[in-house]
Order: sequence, then C-alpha cells, then structure tokens
Amino acid sequence: MKAKERIKPYIYLMPAVVLAFVFTGMPFLSAFIDSFLNINASGEVKGFAFFDNYKLLFTDPGFLNSVKRTLIFTILFVPLNTLLTLVASALTRKKSKISSICEYIFFMPMAFSLSAATLLFKEIFRGKISIANRMLGLDIEWLSEAFPAMLVLVFLGVFLDFGIDYIILLSSFRSIDKSVIEAAMLDGASDERIFFSIELKMVKNIVLAIVFLALKDALLIVAPVTILTEGGPFRSTETIMFYYYIEAFKSNNVAIGNTITVILVLLSVAMMSIATSKRSER
Repeated sequence: MKAKERIKPYIYLMPAVVLAFVFTGMPFLSAFIDSFLNINASGEVKGFAFFDNYKLLFTDPGFLNSVKRTLIFTILFVPLNTLLTLVASALTRKKSKISSICEYIFFMPMAFSLSAATLLFKEIFRGKISIANRMLGLDIEWLSEAFPAMLVLVFLGVFLDFGIDYIILLSSFRSIDKSVIEAAMLDGASDERIFFSIELKMVKNIVLAIVFLALKDALLIVAPVTILTEGGPFRSTETIMFYYYIEAFKSNNVAIGNTITVILVLLSVAMMSIATSKRSER
C-alpha cells in the first residue's frame, strides 16, 4: 500500500509529462539536431554543417541588428511595465469605491485581442495628424521614424501585458496577512513605512516573477511587430522573433530557423534558472 501511495503522484503527472515531451521536447530535439545540418529550402538534408549555421547566424548583420533591437525594446519595456503595474496595484490595493472603478479601468486591456489592440495603436499613432500628436501637441511621424516607432511598440507591449500583471500584483497585495499590518499600525508605523518595509517586501517575489514574465515577452515579441511596423522603418523594430519569422517562413531557411529556435530556448531556460535560483535564495 505504501508503494502504491508513493507511485500515485507520478501516475497523475505522467499524462502532462508525455504531452510536454511530445509537443515540446521532441520538436526541440528535432530542431537541435537540424541546426547542425545543411538543409535546403525544400527541407532536404544535404549533409552536416556542424557549427556553420551558428557561425553564419552570428556574423549576419540582420541577426545582430535584431538582437540589438530586442535589447533596446527590453531595456525600455521591462522597467516601464514593472513600474506602472506596481504603482497601479499599490494605489488600489486597499478596497474602496474609487479603487473599484480603477480596477475596471486597469482590467480593460484584457478585453482587447492582440490584433485589435495593435490595429488601434496603429491608428492612434498614424502620421503627423495622428490622435497622439493632437493630444500631446507634437509633430512626430511615430511609425516612420526609428526611435518613435520603437516607443510605440513599447507602449503597445505595456498595454498588452498591463492587465494580467496588474491582477497578479493586486491579488498578492490583498493576500498579505492583515495581522502583520495591524501590528505595525499599533506600533505607530506610518502608511509609507508599512508599504515600503512590510507590504513591498512581502510581494517582492511576485514582482520578480513579473519582471521575468516581461523579459520572456520581450524576447518572444513578434505579432505586434508584424502588424504594427513589419520590422520598419529601416529594420529599426526588427526583433529576434521577427527575424526568425522572416527567415523560417518567408525565406524557407530551415537550418537558420532551427538554429534561432535552439538559441531562444537556451536563453529561456537560462532566464528560468536565474529566476528559480533568485527565488530559492529568498
């Protein structure tokens, strides 16, 4: 009976493990093997390439440009997304009539599909007579200039991620043990001291999780780029995943597509490992 009890959890986990292996493990293993092969546009293997695909990729100006653009997007997107989400959840963490109205507003981005939100942003920032220019009193060709186009992409990324990140952080704030806060109030601690010394420290793991989720989204962003800018202007918003889309699906460059897949998976695993180790240290 004891042996059966020990085996039970593994039996329950087995279907999930099998599905993960079939739909994730096997495709990655196939891509890993193919990244060392010479494959033509028809998918025929012409021989071993060894590390030639990796050398070709890391000497390709287009790929290096996509790495640079992804890095710029990440540097702008991750801090802004984390800060706005943290501020919004902190301001509405205490339930009230006003906080309820704010919650509906902050949840609103989740009602938009990715394509609908992207098309909306495309209209808001289209041309010099755009809605954004009229509201801000500016004269900028948002989607026709390199850095403004990147800013629009960052704003769009924040809009798409804000709703779910806000829910996660708000829930973590409201799940804090109230007895701890009440004890601090009895000791004469101010609201600011309670927030920075108690509440913020108790949700720091959730904040870290949101940071790594944002890093993942920054690394894998492709659909908003495709709809909003198509990598332009002058390849200034061409991210790694968009470069992969062009090479693997538009140019039928199977070997390079598989090589990029391997690199992205290894980067994701590295990020997950860092997040796990940071959490265990805490």
